[in-house]
Amino acid sequence: MVSALICNGSRVLTPGEATSIRRVISKPSNRALFDLMLYTGLRLEEVRQLVEHPEIFDEERRVLVIKSGKAKASQKTRNVILSDNGLEAVRAFLQAPKMPTSSSAWQTNLIRWSKIAGLSPLPDRSGEGGNAYGITVRTSRKTWESWLLTAYEGKAVKIALSQGHTESTALGHYLNLSFTDQERESIVEEVRGWRA
Repeated sequence: MVSALICNGSRVLTPGEATSIRRVISKPSNRALFDLMLYTGLRLEEVRQLVEHPEIFDEERRVLVIKSGKAKASQKTRNVILSDNGLEAVRAFLQAPKMPTSSSAWQTNLIRWSKIAGLSPLPDRSGEGGNAYGITVRTSRKTWESWLLTAYEGKAVKIALSQGHTESTALGHYLNLSFTDQERESIVEEVRGWRA
């Protein structure tokens, strides 16, 4: 059995796990949000920017121009580069943009869908308020960055800038995850079209 991947307390999804979760999300607006967050690495507050200002989506350049909400941010704005799946996810989300009521409500949904999808619980996590799966609101963001670094190891600086991280954060947290060879092949398909 292959163990789950964890990065700083949050589960990092394999392509198979992401597909399993997507299949059990019955509400189209929730599926659109899941795909948007997975294929862009956006934080919930950045999704709100897209809802309130859809003009930040530059379809021709394949980017979302995100303004930082952090006072001490080294980048005041950043271009989130879109893959083919990311481009489709933004288009689909903007058809009927809908925000969850709160980040805790979104996390509750993610945990529920993970259970229904049959994801394996993590060892020693049973006492964590029902989150035996390690799924957090940061899971999609951590998953996306780790997938990009797996597929494009030589583009760590561009990936970090696109995700609003320093190169040391990207390398220290996401580069050394142990995806199987089959997962790596699937990751290349999931990130197809991402270019910097």
